[in-house]
Amino acid sequence: MSVTWSLRPEPGPGTEAVVRPVWAGEPPAGLTAEFLAGTGFGGEAGEVLQLPGTPVTVLLGVGPRARTDRDAIRAAIRAAAAGLARAVRAYRRLAVHPPGPDLRPLVEGYLLGGYRFTRYRSDASPSPDQFVELLTAETPDAARGLFEGRRLGEAVLLARDLVNEPGEALTPSAFADRSVAVAAATGLECEVWDGPRIADERLGGLLGVSRGSLVPPRLVRLSYRPEHRSNETERIALVGKGVTFDAGGLSLKPNAHLAGMKADMAGAAAVLGAMSVLGALDCRVAVDAWLPLTENMPNADPIRIGDVLVMRNGTTVEICHADAEGRLIMADALVLAGETRPQAIIDIATLTDAAAVALGRRVAALMGTDDALVDRLRAAGTRAGEPLWPLPLPDAYRPQLRSRVADLVNYTLGTRHGTALLAGHFLREFVPPGIPWAHLDIQGTALSDGTDAEWVPGATGFGVRALAEFLTDRSRPPA
Repeated sequence: MSVTWSLRPEPGPGTEAVVRPVWAGEPPAGLTAEFLAGTGFGGEAGEVLQLPGTPVTVLLGVGPRARTDRDAIRAAIRAAAAGLARAVRAYRRLAVHPPGPDLRPLVEGYLLGGYRFTRYRSDASPSPDQFVELLTAETPDAARGLFEGRRLGEAVLLARDLVNEPGEALTPSAFADRSVAVAAATGLECEVWDGPRIADERLGGLLGVSRGSLVPPRLVRLSYRPEHRSNETERIALVGKGVTFDAGGLSLKPNAHLAGMKADMAGAAAVLGAMSVLGALDCRVAVDAWLPLTENMPNADPIRIGDVLVMRNGTTVEICHADAEGRLIMADALVLAGETRPQAIIDIATLTDAAAVALGRRVAALMGTDDALVDRLRAAGTRAGEPLWPLPLPDAYRPQLRSRVADLVNYTLGTRHGTALLAGHFLREFVPPGIPWAHLDIQGTALSDGTDAEWVPGATGFGVRALAEFLTDRSRPPA
């Protein structure tokens, strides 16, 4: 569904439905609380009630007005807009009275809630194009909110489309090709390394994991440079895990666990989505992104249990579990990112089931070496509607990564406890000392089993908005 937006003071000709926001417990003019109670409509966020007429009146619940926290209000508006998008799919011309002056969460939620991935459905009929009028004065703030909401929504949908693609279609080379196209469209610099270049660059983790696949690996480097920059411009590095299908290698996953493994590149998709919108949001920090791309398969010449890989920085890693592959490819990319000496490194990955067990399907794990970086990321996630919860990295756990034959093991055998933290510690080993680093484990949040606020079944695009919010917030000059 393509949505065309406009700002205008009143509904235009041909409007089929007019949307009016309703705060919980506050019936709109002309309707009584008793009437609304009889319909079951209470004004809670996301509730929709359609009343007959020409045009149709659509009541949109946005929750209690008593909320004073700006982030909570934005979350409620996003949820309401998502429910609205699903309810009014049939209308081509829609006029919406915004529930507040900030249009960004309204537009964002509407785009995300109306998303469907139907590329492979033979019975899918194309959704009609929609024209949505936001009934407000055309001020600079309104225009900016509409623009930002649209671009952020589109960036999340880009990530969702990538994650929803089947593994046979989104191979490492196909992902790299898509990255090149996105970079060209959004003003990013893009460089793609093929297998021989990856070997020349001594990326032992990426090469080792890719040995099990008949499809060659790729590494994508994306660079964003603000229009007005100087030698003092802050630089941030992003790393996104890009396992386009994870069968587990020789540690083959059970069949029940394979269904979602096309989503093991959701970290790389989130980074690409966030990078795609930095120019539009006038980000003023320089950003480099590293996307290691491979499959983890048991074909060809897969890494064996007991094999030793040599990473780019010379660290040797004993393979104790072939399905702990994400940290291997991320390690090489973290070393590359560190060599550019950025002011901070942030990585994002579907890394451990333990993070999902601990935090469920709505909150991602956050770890790091710098409290200020962790705090800013957590605050950015809250504002963006993508909550992050800090987990510790106790130094007492680090000895569990020691190997008898190499520098490190990629997985600690014999324990089911603290495995998300051990994975974080492994990644930490490849970040140069002195560079603040944070790790986002989005294993639990990359996919949704059902409809919940702006989420629909399938890929969520989690991480795009948190990263974009963090980077653009850092770029704002002090007040």
